[in-house]
Amino acid sequence: MPVPALRVFSASWPGKIEPWRARFIRDLHVDLSKDFKTEVLAPAVHPEDPLEEEHDGLKLRRFRYRSGGKSPRQGGLGLLESCSWILSARKALKKWGGPATKGVTLVHWGIPGAFLASSFCDPVTNPMVVWCHGSDVHRHGRKAIGAHLLRSGLRSAQRVLAASQEMADELEKAHGIQGVEVLPVGIDDVFQMPAKVGRRNPGLKLLWVGERLESKGYGRVLRGVQKAQDHGVPLTLDVIGEGPLTGTADFVPNLHGARDSRGVCEAMDLADLLLLPSHAEGTPLVIQEAKARSLPVAATPVGGIPDLFEGDLGWFSLQSKEEDALESEICDLLVQLDQSPELLQQKQQQLRKSSIPVIYRKQSGERLAAILQEVHP
Repeated sequence: MPVPALRVFSASWPGKIEPWRARFIRDLHVDLSKDFKTEVLAPAVHPEDPLEEEHDGLKLRRFRYRSGGKSPRQGGLGLLESCSWILSARKALKKWGGPATKGVTLVHWGIPGAFLASSFCDPVTNPMVVWCHGSDVHRHGRKAIGAHLLRSGLRSAQRVLAASQEMADELEKAHGIQGVEVLPVGIDDVFQMPAKVGRRNPGLKLLWVGERLESKGYGRVLRGVQKAQDHGVPLTLDVIGEGPLTGTADFVPNLHGARDSRGVCEAMDLADLLLLPSHAEGTPLVIQEAKARSLPVAATPVGGIPDLFEGDLGWFSLQSKEEDALESEICDLLVQLDQSPELLQQKQQQLRKSSIPVIYRKQSGERLAAILQEVHP
């Protein structure tokens, strides 16, 4: 029986300079490559990113645009860059083949991917499946032009997937998209392994995992942690991830750069608390990873984050809306945890007893494969 053809159009993909970017998407498709003949189209953010690659069962093509060597999250997507991205992507899609090309097209991130790819898909010969992950709905989809592009693209899709229930609800209520299936991106199986290290040494050991960007809440973490340190709280902050921000004038955390899943897992086993005071999220993998390691979390209740917990069990919800107030709330929480460490132990026990399961990549991949097989011509 012939292997089904799958075209993947993703707004982000790992590259030579940033091998950690969208790694969860790449790893998922590597797992699926045994079931699908997969071709990937993605943007080249850096000049060093090769235009063509073939490895791990995937054939990858990149298109160049005026990125200035910056990803969209790092401020590399102004008006000129956006127009360049769209025009270059459309040109690359034309070379990819039209609606008559038999197979399935999977689009990661609905804006502007779904709108662009819809012209090159057909409900019968090449149906389109769109998977919304976060910023496409929570950020770009809340602006007038973005909302128009999102609705236009998703209405051409045979199936629409969302990384969280909150996102699926927004797609239905704000954009009129019906029948959205919730499919979180699962985490690596390595987070199921027994812990080889344990928490030790006095003082709070805090952890950040993700891009070092203001939009992800990293600046909030730095300022809140510095305030706690100024109040005399003994602490360390370990940072895993890349980005333009480092520390403040008076506080520099331990910067470790990007790490693979095993490295993140080991860091979580050494930590007391994961910090994620983000501005907007889908269903963050890092919180699912923390849950798998029974690591308490302090996060803003945005996107699908509250869906990962039962009420306030296992996490500390940061409620303040103003920046200064939120940073003070982080500080106050750390002061409280320093004075009452048993609160962390309670949260750890709650995570171990949680009835909300952690989703692993194998589970997500199996469901995605079933969906793609269902719509395949």
